[in-house]
Amino acid sequence: MIPLEIIQKNNQPEILLVEDTPEHIEAVVAVLHENNFRIRIAKKWSTALELLSKHQPDLILLDIYMPEMDGFELCKTIKSNRAFSSIPIIFLTASNDEESIRKGFELGAQDYVVKPFNTSELLARVKTHIKLKQQTESLKEANRELDSFCYTISHDLKAPLLSINKLIEYLIADYRDKLDSEGQELVTIIQEKSVEVIAIIDHLLEFSKMCEMPMQNEVIQLEHLFLDVYNELIHLHGQRQVKLNLKPLPNVNGDPVMMKMLVSNILSNALKYTRNRELAIIEVSFSESENEYIFAVKDNGVGFDMRYSARLFGVFQRLHSQNEFEGSGVGLAICQKILKRHNGHAWMIGEVDKGATFYFSFPKQAAGANT
Repeated sequence: MIPLEIIQKNNQPEILLVEDTPEHIEAVVAVLHENNFRIRIAKKWSTALELLSKHQPDLILLDIYMPEMDGFELCKTIKSNRAFSSIPIIFLTASNDEESIRKGFELGAQDYVVKPFNTSELLARVKTHIKLKQQTESLKEANRELDSFCYTISHDLKAPLLSINKLIEYLIADYRDKLDSEGQELVTIIQEKSVEVIAIIDHLLEFSKMCEMPMQNEVIQLEHLFLDVYNELIHLHGQRQVKLNLKPLPNVNGDPVMMKMLVSNILSNALKYTRNRELAIIEVSFSESENEYIFAVKDNGVGFDMRYSARLFGVFQRLHSQNEFEGSGVGLAICQKILKRHNGHAWMIGEVDKGATFYFSFPKQAAGANT
C-alpha cells in the first residue's frame, strides 16, 4: 500500500488532494505518484486550509462530500481568497450529478472527475489544468516584465527630454532677438514638440503604473464621483455651454484612485470631443443585467467611424489628428486597464459628427449597496 504521507519529487507540479475516503485516496495517489507528481493530502477542510497557508499547490483535487464542511463551501472559501483564487480546482464527485457540477463551476471550479476514477481521464484533466496554469503564469510574468521595461524606458527618456526643454527655454530667453522670424518659429516648434513628447511619456508611465499599483477596495459613490470630477474639469474649459445629464447611479466597490482616473479620462474625452458644439450635452446613465452593471457616457461630439473602433483602446492609437484634438492616445487604454483590474471592460459606439457613447461594465459582486 502506498503511504499517505507527502510524496516529494523535486521539480514536479504539486497537487493538494482533499479527500476522506481511504480507497479513493489510494487510487488517486497511485495514479499521480506513478506520473511523478508531488502530493499533499488533507482529510478535512481545516487541514486543507492549513496546508494552503503554508504552501500553494499547482492544483487542488477536491471531494464534494466532506465532513464538517462540504467541497462547495471549501471551494467558495478558497476562491474568495485572492492569494488562492488562481489555483485550479477539480471536483471529485461520486455520481454524474448535473446540479453538483453546475454549482461547482459557478463557485469557480475548473473541472470535475466522476468516481470511480477512470485513470486516463483523471490524469488527462490534471495535466491539462496544470499546463493551463503554467501558461497563464508565464503570460503574467511576461506582461510584468514588459510593463517594467516600458516604465524603465519611459522614466529614463523623460530626464534628458526635460533637460532639452529647459535648454530651449534658455535659448529663447538669451538669443530670441538674435534669431530671425524663421529661426524663432523653429525654436518654438522644437519646444512644443518636446513638451508633447514629455506629456506622452507621462501618460505611458501612468499606463505602466496601472499594472503595478496595489488595489484598495472601498465603496465608491459613483454618482458623486462623476459630479465632482465634472465640476473639476469644467473650470478648465472657460465659458463653454455644457449640459450634464447625470442619472442616478449605483455605488460600486473599487479602488478610489483608479476609479477617479477612470471617470476623469471618460469625462475629459467627452468634453474634448464636444468643444466645437454650441451646446455640448453629456449624459451619464446605467442599466443592469443579472451579473453586472453597464454604465454609459453619451456625448453629442464629433463621434468616430466604427470601422476603426478596434483601434480605440490601443496605446498611442488615435482616430483624430493632433491638429484637430490634442491628446496622447493613452487615455482609453488606461480606462480599459483600470476596468480589467476591476473585472470589468469597456467598449464604444459612435457615428461621425453624431457623437459617441463610452460603455463600461462592472460586476455586481464588486458592487456596493445603492445608498
